[in-house]
Amino acid sequence: MWQNSSMEEQLRYRHHWTFCVAALGLWLAYGWPVGTQFWAGGEIRGATVSPLWFGPFGLMGAAVLAAMTLKLRASLHWALLCVQLAAVTAMTIIVPWAGMSSFLVVIALQVGLSTTPVKALSWVAFQNLVIVGTLAQALNPDLCWVLTKSFALQLLFVFTAQALRREAETARALAQTNRELRSAQAIIANTVRDAERLRISRELHDAWGHELTALGLQLEIASNVTEPGRANDHVLQAKGLARALLAKVRDVVAALREAERCDLKDALETLAKSVPTPVIHVDIAPGVRVSPDRAHALMRCAQEAVTNAVRHADASNLWLRVTADGEGVRLVARNDGSTRPAASAPGSGLVGMRERVESLGGKLAVRAGPEFGFTIDAWLPSRAPQAA
Repeated sequence: MWQNSSMEEQLRYRHHWTFCVAALGLWLAYGWPVGTQFWAGGEIRGATVSPLWFGPFGLMGAAVLAAMTLKLRASLHWALLCVQLAAVTAMTIIVPWAGMSSFLVVIALQVGLSTTPVKALSWVAFQNLVIVGTLAQALNPDLCWVLTKSFALQLLFVFTAQALRREAETARALAQTNRELRSAQAIIANTVRDAERLRISRELHDAWGHELTALGLQLEIASNVTEPGRANDHVLQAKGLARALLAKVRDVVAALREAERCDLKDALETLAKSVPTPVIHVDIAPGVRVSPDRAHALMRCAQEAVTNAVRHADASNLWLRVTADGEGVRLVARNDGSTRPAASAPGSGLVGMRERVESLGGKLAVRAGPEFGFTIDAWLPSRAPQAA
């Protein structure tokens, strides 16, 4: 399942760069005839090509490159699209040729990749009206070309981009579901181990309690028997029972300590393997001991940090570090993505995480900034808080 999610991410990555190259290729291809006529000293639609035309042409190319390659906020992305439309309008004013509407295909491609079908179609209609209005000022506009060929090409690219966008969203949702499934498996595994500990405790009480009773009886009989030989036999039997019980106790304590030490580490590493992007780096300091309830709380904090990095920060890396801190344990989750816009008003995930940590006597801090991304700092005491 994780491999499938990784393949989907790689496919989405390839699609993005394929469309980036396609957009720049279209921009260059549509500008080539105008540039050829300019260098040849020819005319387009009876008008000489002005060198001023290359100004908005170059501006559009720079805006396309920035919009397709940079990770920008939605407002900046739409601002670049407006810059491109303004550049196409300026080119159409300088060279009043209906072929300038071909540049709208490049913009339609970007819009289709970045928004919903209704908004994309609304934008396509708007940009065509702008160019039609600009061409209407010319003496002999070829509006039929704009309304048929150019508009049809724009629709084709919008629907193609929308199909790939839905595919990418499906892959992202699948990765999220896969991540939650693996996290649930880790929690179930912890629950199974807790059940095993409960079974062991019952066995200590029932079976070993019987052996301890037998040990006490042997010692009681030995203390009351007057014959040395018989008393020595009972003492030997009591010693054998004591050695067997001591070995069992040591085995159980060692197993419980090892399980307690590894539960959180295994769960975090399983979570890291289930997420294709961002890359999760897990670091657990040696000697950290975490009880099952605290391991469960820290695991939930890590899951919320992963969700934030995927949905809000668009991060490339996420660092999860667990260390012993004073009389407790600390989890620091930090990503290298953009600062979360709503960090000052935490969502239900952060609120629930804070309530979970504070219910165990711990503290939760959330920090955001351009120099360290988005950081979640959770501290839990090693022991449960004493009731007042």
